[in-house]
Amino acid sequence: MTNRILFPYVGDSVGGSHISSLTLARGLPERYAPVIAQHQAGPLTPYLAQLGMQAVQAPVVDFLNTGRYRKQFLKAWRGVPKLTRFLREQRIDLVHTHDIRMHIIWGMAAKRAGIPHIWHQRTPTTAKRLDQYTSHAARILAVSNYCRSQFPPKMRERAQVLFNPFDIPEPANRIAAKAALASRLGVGHDAKIIGFIANLDDRKRPLLFVDIAQKLRDMGRDDLHFIMLGEARSPHIETLNQKIAETGLGGTVQHIGPQYPIAPWMAGLDLLIAPAVHEALGRTMIEAQLFATPVVASNAGGNPEIILGDETGLLAEPDNAEDFAAKALRLLGDPAFAHDLTEHGKSRAEQTFSAERHISKMVEIYDSVL
Repeated sequence: MTNRILFPYVGDSVGGSHISSLTLARGLPERYAPVIAQHQAGPLTPYLAQLGMQAVQAPVVDFLNTGRYRKQFLKAWRGVPKLTRFLREQRIDLVHTHDIRMHIIWGMAAKRAGIPHIWHQRTPTTAKRLDQYTSHAARILAVSNYCRSQFPPKMRERAQVLFNPFDIPEPANRIAAKAALASRLGVGHDAKIIGFIANLDDRKRPLLFVDIAQKLRDMGRDDLHFIMLGEARSPHIETLNQKIAETGLGGTVQHIGPQYPIAPWMAGLDLLIAPAVHEALGRTMIEAQLFATPVVASNAGGNPEIILGDETGLLAEPDNAEDFAAKALRLLGDPAFAHDLTEHGKSRAEQTFSAERHISKMVEIYDSVL
């Protein structure tokens, strides 16, 4: 018997939650049939095409949030019956949601349809109403211990931690990747390329990355080139460009935008800087470790669950550009030390965050729920 698992998405973005959940969907054994549903056309559409996956059109509804119940009631009254009919028409056996806009309304529809719902929380949240909204979920999953620690009490008691999945890449030829990246960027092959890979939300600290670049240049490191990869939306991109112009780093800090696949970029970096705070489980740090790219990350959120300080990377004081710059110089100036960290980090990441491990655990959960 094949069980049909629904993975619903809004469709207006592609982030770590989409990459992780679609990695799961693609790797499920044959007794499970993933059904991808998309409410809106957007960046998710070409990403699914790139993966060779197709989505069915989900009903148009207003998404619920954790605001006042009265404001959510009309949205639920109109939307839940549509989603319930969709679940029955598609013969769905289980709903697995991955972001707050999907969690609440699809959870209500699953309850009405009499099928189990897995609430997979991928971002930290302290919203008290989630104790009630998650009360009917068959399982609650958190992507890190830090993420789980932020939940309201009843939700936290029921939640279990399951790290995100990552495909283990073939060992990268970092010398060739670096040469290709330098040529693509039009910089000398002796230049050190430092990367920031994230969207431009304030929590990711893109402006701090520019401050770090300025600190390093002020220290006399004019051999460094800085690139920023990820989605850029207004007004964040305008603020970033203004910051780059004000610091006089226009020829040194370059925002490139989102890149798929990320492997050629990540493998070519001399260093990844991850200054974000309140991250549940920063995807780029794990990808960096899998490609043996040195990492300096903020000592905040779930980062210490990925980066073991002085063992698999370096942790810097959050929002402290000077400390980040000092840690970056330590890695750039001591290749043997950086190599030891990346070798340990790669080994640990392959054991801890492999897609095989994640899918095996997830299948156990599906089996127990169904």
